[in-house]
Amino acid sequence: MKCYFDDLDPPMTIIRNNVTISYGVYFACHGRKQPQHHIEICDGAYLGMKSVIVARQDLVIGENAVVGAMTLVNKSVSSGKTVVGVPCRELP
Repeated sequence: MKCYFDDLDPPMTIIRNNVTISYGVYFACHGRKQPQHHIEICDGAYLGMKSVIVARQDLVIGENAVVGAMTLVNKSVSSGKTVVGVPCRELP
């Protein structure tokens, strides 16, 4: 599905059960001159098309959370919440 998982340390990205990862999602656990951080996608989460998950600190996308298409996730998302935009913001 043309997704990119950080190749520096694949175990830094943890994907739990029943997660939907749409086309073109990008996961980055580190950046230039930055330490590595964990990304955890919890049970039932949905990641929309071409969303970008960038861990500048340990980052968790909670159970049944929804990440909208083309959203930049640069912080944790609470369980059951929906986030959209660049950078992400929670919908009411």
